Amino acid sequence: MLSFTRVSRVYFSTAITRPTNITATERAALRAARRERGRLLLQQQQQQQQQSTTQRETTKWHNRVAGSRWLWYVGLFVPTAIITWAVQDEDSPPARLAEAIGLAGWIRNKFEEMAVPQYDKLLPDWSQMPNVPHDIPVPHTLVIDLDNTLVSSTWDRKYGYRHAKRPGVDQFLRTMAMYYEIVLFSPSIDGMADPVVTSLDKEGCIMHRLYRDATVYKNGVYIKDLDRLNRNVNRIVVLDDDPEEVQFHPYNVIPIKPYTDPSDRTDNALERITPFLIEIARENYGDIPTLLRQYHGMDSDQIADEIERRINLIRYDRLQQSSRGLGGLVPRNALPAPELPADAVSSTITTTRPVQLTAKDIAGKAPDEVESNGLVGWMQRRAREKEEHQMRKMEKWQQVMMDRQKRKSQEA
Repeated sequence: MLSFTRVSRVYFSTAITRPTNITATERAALRAARRERGRLLLQQQQQQQQQSTTQRETTKWHNRVAGSRWLWYVGLFVPTAIITWAVQDEDSPPARLAEAIGLAGWIRNKFEEMAVPQYDKLLPDWSQMPNVPHDIPVPHTLVIDLDNTLVSSTWDRKYGYRHAKRPGVDQFLRTMAMYYEIVLFSPSIDGMADPVVTSLDKEGCIMHRLYRDATVYKNGVYIKDLDRLNRNVNRIVVLDDDPEEVQFHPYNVIPIKPYTDPSDRTDNALERITPFLIEIARENYGDIPTLLRQYHGMDSDQIADEIERRINLIRYDRLQQSSRGLGGLVPRNALPAPELPADAVSSTITTTRPVQLTAKDIAGKAPDEVESNGLVGWMQRRAREKEEHQMRKMEKWQQVMMDRQKRKSQEA
């Protein structure tokens, strides 16, 4: 112990040598240097302590976030898994529990509210229609789709969406406006479809425009519910390329071939179906579903082919009957044989324009009526008055639409 103390004293006495010949100025400088070193050392220690404290706080925060993140994951995925299980399996315990407490019914009601239009009447009452005389009876309603029915839409990176009109669409709208109240009903969003319709219908032939917010959403399909149009469903004709969009009223639809190729300028589907639509309005059919039921499963081109075949068959039969009537004394073997059977006439007749369908074409010219003063005469007069009344109604409606188109062209 004494030796250690002696050695330490010798070491420290020899290790530290203090200068003896320094001036007061040098001594003050040395003291200032020592104070600066002490300040820097203290500052460095404080910074290290602060960094250590910050690192500990950061570690604690990350640990808390990681813990809360797992809580969020559990709180999100567990209920999602339970709901998915309940939706896919109606007999699962979550589904039965939701049904028992009324949660399932509440969710269904909310989804149904979002899936149906906001209004029950999508079109105004006929008596409240602007620029339409109230004494004009309600005409037939023609509901037309937009995409792939009247126009074809394509998209590219340079120009975005581009729309091409179907051949004959302008003449089709002008003609249909003379006989129908035209309603354009599209499942597209109005912000995208409405400018296209405005550019398409420059003459104002379309009286009403309905878009996605007027459809009923069911099983991934936006359905057009004709019951909400505020018109007699039995007097509504729908022209659509997708019959699934009118699945609530399948016998009111005339399916038309989708127009998807803008370069196809030979498409004449609208032109071919025009005579049939005109005949429906002229004859004032009051039960469209019954009329179109006989053409169920056919598209517009097939319907036009079938009607042309029937007309040609009727004309052929009338020609045969008149030939037998005029040459009744001529032996049957002397009559020339027909060149083609009746069912093949339509397949060989090619015309540039479709056959104009009228009641006279189908039934032939009626014989001259003999005026009678009895019940038969009264019924004949009633039939003529009804026909004249229908003609006057069509003339008034056509005049209204002509005035509407004239105003539209003047505004443009």
